[in-house]
Amino acid sequence: MTTANTAMPGHVTIPSNVTSSSWAFRHSDAGIPEDCLVFRTESGDFIPWDNPDNIVSQEVPQIMDTIVGAVFLPVFFLISAPTNVLSMVVFWRQGLQERINLCFFYLSLVDLSHMLHAFFCNVDRVYLPFMTGVELGPVFRFIVDHRLLGFRSLSWLSGFVSMVIACERCFCVVSPLRSQTVLSTRTTGLILALGTAFCVTGSLVNGMRWSLPCVLDPVTNTTSRRLITSQFYARNRNHLNVLSLFVATIQPTTYLTVIVVTTIVMSVKLRKMTAWREQSTSSTSAVSSREVALTRMLIAVSLLYIVCSVPNIMLGIGVMFVPGMSFSGRYYNLTICLIDFMEIASYVNATFNFFIYCSLGSKYRNTLHGLCQCKALPSTKTLSSTDGKN
Repeated sequence: MTTANTAMPGHVTIPSNVTSSSWAFRHSDAGIPEDCLVFRTESGDFIPWDNPDNIVSQEVPQIMDTIVGAVFLPVFFLISAPTNVLSMVVFWRQGLQERINLCFFYLSLVDLSHMLHAFFCNVDRVYLPFMTGVELGPVFRFIVDHRLLGFRSLSWLSGFVSMVIACERCFCVVSPLRSQTVLSTRTTGLILALGTAFCVTGSLVNGMRWSLPCVLDPVTNTTSRRLITSQFYARNRNHLNVLSLFVATIQPTTYLTVIVVTTIVMSVKLRKMTAWREQSTSSTSAVSSREVALTRMLIAVSLLYIVCSVPNIMLGIGVMFVPGMSFSGRYYNLTICLIDFMEIASYVNATFNFFIYCSLGSKYRNTLHGLCQCKALPSTKTLSSTDGKN
């Protein structure tokens, strides 16, 4: 499946000359599928991927698209799916009545859901390169036709949950006494539920802007299915543009900013806690040791999210400040490459939390070891009162 023939699953391709007048009429001639839209190219226009001003050749995003869909995604999915399930089981066994366990359980659930949706959106890309005459697979067509493309926002939802976790831990280390009374587990669960409903609803509505109609190219006299804006978008263009700005730009930027600030605060507090523990008696240092271990693990989780947000930041800056860097501009190929990197980064973020838990969480390792050995685990109360390290 080439970029020039159709939109790549997972990417939104809008040719530069697609306007309301480009779709002149619906075709009904013999031999052509009924109600096939006609793509009319104006003289002097360039198809985005063939624009001579592209600083990246057309072959580069094609190769990257194939590698991401046929190599990176399957590998990360095979790692992420079982590890996120294991993490959910571990945090459930440790007790969801504790705020931090509830947050980590939900983060694993969101990451698992994101990888599942990404896999089904792109599963056609695994086998389509080996087939001829097939442009779009049935799975991707089903997702678009049933308005499910908006669930790609689950990667942003992961950022929201990471932000909640970072804020919860920052509140605990800055004001441990107030955090116990002000922020309850029920309140945390309510925040996660309302945030999820808000994020997913907006993204689903925004995802309704796309459709996959039959398109006739009168120049080559060929038909194909292309991902273009829908009639719903045409009727609600202004509202959906504002919603898209919020979903794809304001939301992730807010999450990233809050996570960066809270991570800095936690890092400063961690150094103070470590110094205090070294000067404390053995009885008090045990409590500080638990806080230090948990804070260190949460800082690592936040840093992973920050690093994985770099491709998205680069893309956002490019779209805002570089003319022609869009799905319809002369830097279309570069835009697609950055989206590929952004996809890979989201897979890394959804996969590697498990390894952070194993490396920095002694309580997590103990619970996981008990599950793998099929041993009877002590009660949650016993775990909390003994080791207590996360």
